[in-house]
Amino acid sequence: MKKMILLTALALLVPTTAGAAKPVILEKHGYVVAEPRVGNQYYIKQTGTDLTWNTTRGSGDIVVALIDSSADRSHRELLNVPRVVNSMKGPYSVDYHGTHTAGIMSGLHNKYGIAGLAPNVRYHFYNVFYGRNSEFTDSWTVAKAVDTAVAKGATIINLSLGGQDYDRVLADSIKRARAKGVVIVASSGNDGATKVSFPANMKEVIAVGAVDSRHRLAAFSNMDSQVKVVAPGVNVLSLGLKNSFIFMDGTSMAAPMVTSGIALVKSVNPFLTPTDIDGLIQKMPRVSGKSYTELNTKRLLDATPRPVSVSAPATLTNRYVQEAKLSVMNRPNLKTTYTLYQGTRKVKTLPANGGAFTMYAGGDWLPSGQYRLTAVVTDGKYKRTSSRNVTYVNPVKTNVTVKATDEATFSVTTTRKGTVTILDASGKTVYEALHVPGTFPVRGDTTNKLTVILKPTDLTERIVSTTFTPPPPPPEEATETIEAT
Repeated sequence: MKKMILLTALALLVPTTAGAAKPVILEKHGYVVAEPRVGNQYYIKQTGTDLTWNTTRGSGDIVVALIDSSADRSHRELLNVPRVVNSMKGPYSVDYHGTHTAGIMSGLHNKYGIAGLAPNVRYHFYNVFYGRNSEFTDSWTVAKAVDTAVAKGATIINLSLGGQDYDRVLADSIKRARAKGVVIVASSGNDGATKVSFPANMKEVIAVGAVDSRHRLAAFSNMDSQVKVVAPGVNVLSLGLKNSFIFMDGTSMAAPMVTSGIALVKSVNPFLTPTDIDGLIQKMPRVSGKSYTELNTKRLLDATPRPVSVSAPATLTNRYVQEAKLSVMNRPNLKTTYTLYQGTRKVKTLPANGGAFTMYAGGDWLPSGQYRLTAVVTDGKYKRTSSRNVTYVNPVKTNVTVKATDEATFSVTTTRKGTVTILDASGKTVYEALHVPGTFPVRGDTTNKLTVILKPTDLTERIVSTTFTPPPPPPEEATETIEAT
């Protein structure tokens, strides 16, 4: 951990199929990490992070602020990392500590060296260390970096630094950041003490201790009841200067692993508050007899509530849809949009409360085919989406009927939208118009034979017709003549 001087300082699946000659082999289609040094990154599997990469490797609207010494931005593993570089004091001269912590989080999956734990989020690198070899900083410089990071949209702040003394200026900056929804993670310190360093000892901060590859608490890790989570911090491989790779020990290495885990959680659900994140960590299984848990990003992600979810059966056969379900997390500041698409075409907007809806749009029952239900939630800053593809089988058959209402009016009924054409006995068109499903009157002579044709606008449906034949006139009554005699 960098010192801060406070002014003082699945396995293969073998299905059994009835009637098959023999089973076939199926492979897992998981995310493949092809970094040549990943075998030396024991902490990837120990934290369960590799098991999360099929779900997310980070979202670009999640911003992690690394307040540290200067990361070597020319390192091949950091070269194309989406990032902003800031120097709070002095020149931005590269340093091994900031480069190492940056690599743990953001190292590209580029088949070159190592695999960062959250490579697809956005990073803001803040240099706060100064002096010869960037050996020290002060709490006010760090406070300025915290304030700047918040102003520039930080979601999470990583502080792999600390000192022995409390400083109100930095404490106030951290409190303001948390009040604005920013999660702050800090290393507990490397003195092997039972007292955690400042600012990790603040209740507004997630303090991180260190363990080794055998899950044993590192001898150097500061630990007290403030530490609720530990992560690997011994013999950690990450980036060095000038495209090198080095091993380092320290709670400085453990903190960015927790920050990465939270970044993946926030990538799935950015609407979680710092209190929500605290709650997720508290729910993780505890080490036997201990007050802390060990980071398991897979478990964290599994426990993360999804901000929006759409579920529906694979096939819909009812034009009044009640089977589709929309779930949205309960947050007063979230706005929901729920939409039905056919391909890329928006068909209709559905009830934002997830209520029942009809497969009716544009004046007709929708044709059979492939559709997509999509829900979007946003708080104005973040936006998340859930979709479900469905096959709709339209049960409404195309039909047209006609009957005489009176001597001068027909009543025509259609079940689908289309062009209605009426022909007289000689084949002449006496009426033609586009109609939506329903019953409507048509003026005409009901004493003559007519042909009524419905040409649906849904081109997948066939043209239908019916014939109107007027009833025969009633027979004339016989008149009896009586002669006088």
